[in-house]
Amino acid sequence: MEAADTGRCEKDDGGADIMCDTMVALGSVTKSGHVIFAKNSDREPNEPQVLLRIPRRKYDLSVCPKLRTTYIEIDQVEETNEIVISKPSWMWGCEMGFNEYSVIIGNEAVFTKEKYAKTGLTGMDMIRLALERTKTAKDAVDYIIYLLGRYGQGGNCAYTGKMQYHNAFIAADRNEAYVLETAGRYWVVKKVNDYYAISNGLTIENDFDACHPDLVSDSIAAKKCTCREDLNFRKAYSDPLYTQFSGCKKRRQLAMDILGRARESITADTMMETLSSHQEGSCRHFSKGSMNDLCVHGGGLVSSQTTASLVGELKDISEYWYTASSLPCVSVFKPFVFGSDFELFKEEEQDKGVEYWIKRERISRMLLSGQLDETEYKKERDAVQREIRQLYGSMDISEATKEEVGEVLRKCMETDGRFVNDTLKKGEALPARGIKGNIYFRHYWAKQNAALKDSL
Repeated sequence: MEAADTGRCEKDDGGADIMCDTMVALGSVTKSGHVIFAKNSDREPNEPQVLLRIPRRKYDLSVCPKLRTTYIEIDQVEETNEIVISKPSWMWGCEMGFNEYSVIIGNEAVFTKEKYAKTGLTGMDMIRLALERTKTAKDAVDYIIYLLGRYGQGGNCAYTGKMQYHNAFIAADRNEAYVLETAGRYWVVKKVNDYYAISNGLTIENDFDACHPDLVSDSIAAKKCTCREDLNFRKAYSDPLYTQFSGCKKRRQLAMDILGRARESITADTMMETLSSHQEGSCRHFSKGSMNDLCVHGGGLVSSQTTASLVGELKDISEYWYTASSLPCVSVFKPFVFGSDFELFKEEEQDKGVEYWIKRERISRMLLSGQLDETEYKKERDAVQREIRQLYGSMDISEATKEEVGEVLRKCMETDGRFVNDTLKKGEALPARGIKGNIYFRHYWAKQNAALKDSL
């Protein structure tokens, strides 16, 4: 595989700072005793992210022996699992997703001292492949490790411009969760105890449960350590400049603090609130960008924003809550379960998912410009969220038919749709008061708004 000429993260001026946060709480610290997973996908503000439901598929390998991912072809398999994925519209892979066996995975961009390959599987490709081809979290981690060794990781992951990075993952199922962190071809794995969060920096130090077979010997040869006990993966392989610039330490600490305070009483609602949270005292998120918040708002020097969010509670009939829209602090979470005839968006009809995302993005831009009052909007949003919760909670999933479950899920989505239509109608009838913030913030959003308008 051809590698980049430098071990630094490759980014040009047109690219974005791609940030994310992923967290998981095991049954030992949740109120229900079930594993609960959550992730914010932070990418470029104008990059639509769509939620697709992809059914089980069978392939005749004599006819279709290869599969085209985002950048490279790999070996196809005879049968794939049913999956739901949240993916940037232009990629084959996904930022986060889950399958019919209650395996759920999210990844993070991490910045390391190892070289960045010009092509290979993206971290998002590896998530989708693991969801399609495995039935447990452990098998998903092992499969990503296999893919990493067979095909390598690489390729441009920016919607515009150029951005390359390595990847960290959390994979969970009904029983357990694992953290997998990589630097080039190297990897380490840690089994989660109680709860864990990852952001855009390596977190595993000397406490890994498994590692690449050459990691220790190569690290000793490179004078990164003197023995296995002396190897600190985070310190030895992190790129300190890009890791610091990503703001990952503050975001991860915020997530760990919130989960720690809620220990033994963590719920899906706790996770939604965590994904929607900002640092204490941070109340200017529509006039100042910040990479220190879990709900990332772009602007000025911050060219990343939370573009989709997902929460999953993994149990006999696992329940998932998705936004399919940016900024969880102003979004509505809608429910999904397998065993229903609710299709979400089909892969061959992805444009409908893009339209869905952009429609809700217009509300975000109205809040940004002062066309909608944030306090009033959030009161109405909270009422709609309660209505959806009550609607979903009125159904006994274990007793309902797939058509009955599908009808409730569609009604939840339609309730959100009516709210979105009413909000847009209200906003369009009001004058925009103008974007607040300093000149750099205003210039950034004027440029983003013009680009979004041109794409419609």
